[in-house]
Amino acid sequence: MHFKAVIFDMDGVLIDSELYWKEEGHHFFERRGVPFTPQLSARLSGQSMRENMRWVKEEFGFPESVEELCAERVRATDHIYTQAAGILPGVEDLLKQLHAAGCKAAIASGSFTYRIETIVDRFGWSNYFQTLASTDDVNFVGKPDPAIYLFTAKQLGVNPAECVVVEDSVNGLQAAKRAGMACIAAPNPRWSWGDFSSADLTVDTLVDRKVFDFIGL
Repeated sequence: MHFKAVIFDMDGVLIDSELYWKEEGHHFFERRGVPFTPQLSARLSGQSMRENMRWVKEEFGFPESVEELCAERVRATDHIYTQAAGILPGVEDLLKQLHAAGCKAAIASGSFTYRIETIVDRFGWSNYFQTLASTDDVNFVGKPDPAIYLFTAKQLGVNPAECVVVEDSVNGLQAAKRAGMACIAAPNPRWSWGDFSSADLTVDTLVDRKVFDFIGL
């Protein structure tokens, strides 16, 4: 093994939830007269909902409170985690091989803790992950700040330099690098946008054998 722990982002890496977030984003912004551009989507990716709604309120002058905006988005997106989202290609094979090799694994996501737990329970992944971390755990500070990745490494008892992160967003990639971790980028053209050139490895999907080789499986 080249690393002691693999830390996964959840949305867009383990599950295809970003497809549904993209659809909801169009509804949320365009009914307020704001085009939901790839740049806007990338700006919001990886951050906590509270951070995002605070920013959009200030940026676009929405009349609702941050709490009202958050509540609206929660109501519109809970079904993504309880019903809609599916597992992305290569994920289950990678998780099984990491578990068999005795490598620690964690999820570090901008999603709420209850949504991470919902996904882990839905797909029977509880044995695969030693830690489930959310921006809930770091005062709602999301990516590209490295806080969530540093918190996750501490919970795992692993030095950040011995961790590799799997990400699909530029904010997540920047957070991983700022935490002193290696990063595998798996951007998906259906929802990822931006410059991933600083990643240690970039692949189209986690099916790619280069992912396993890079980790040392």
